[in-house]
Amino acid sequence: MIDNTQHTWKLAAIDLDGTLLDEHHRIPPRNRAGIRLLQNRGVRCVIASGRMHEATVRFADELGLKEPIISYNGAMVKDPVSNEIWRHITMPASCAEEITRFCIENGCHLNYYLDGHLYIREMSPWAKLYLDQTNSPYEILPDFESLYGSSPTKLILINSPEETNRLLSQFKEKYGDRLYITKSNPEYLEFMNPAATKASALEYLANRLGVAREEVIAFGDGGNDLPMIQWAGMGVAMYQARTAVKDAADRIAPPETEGGLGAFIEQLFS
Repeated sequence: MIDNTQHTWKLAAIDLDGTLLDEHHRIPPRNRAGIRLLQNRGVRCVIASGRMHEATVRFADELGLKEPIISYNGAMVKDPVSNEIWRHITMPASCAEEITRFCIENGCHLNYYLDGHLYIREMSPWAKLYLDQTNSPYEILPDFESLYGSSPTKLILINSPEETNRLLSQFKEKYGDRLYITKSNPEYLEFMNPAATKASALEYLANRLGVAREEVIAFGDGGNDLPMIQWAGMGVAMYQARTAVKDAADRIAPPETEGGLGAFIEQLFS
């Protein structure tokens, strides 16, 4: 049983993949009921995803959520009703060009997110992996050199888990604090402005909505969820979350076979 006697939750940030969604990228009935329970208790529910806004908003629509969406791993906060952008932090153009050059020269797949568009150079197996998982709208642009000088919202290099682990260390050493580099999935190596994290976006949103940090609960499973798990008044890691996320969390949700996110929310208000 979860001791909730000392808390009144006002804002919940919920990751998508591995948290709200099942392995088929759908919302299970019990998770759907859990979100409804939060809403009925007066908790404002916000999706906080590494996906682009355009691949995230349909889940908010499905759940009837009207709150601003945290997308691009925190680089954007956007109202799904008015389409007003509350916050948008882009990458330095020089860093984006260097990473794009590296991917072209080394034959690495790269997702390039610019002005609400996802550009890929070709339909590679890695592109198909990503698109099958996220159903994101995309455009094929063979001439990635034409993007030089632009400031994208985010870049994702997609490769094997072993290769992205190797490149993670390499790029972190090269860019230091000039970029925020993280892995949201084993195959995804993500690059963003260092100010773009789910934690910074959640803090911004809570302040704008007049919600105290102690009144915020965050749910997630991936490395990119770690900052908001650490920042929130209560950080909840999914049962299958990475070890670092579980170690940082205040609570761990039951396994998916026992209800996962939905079961935890039920316990929260028992």
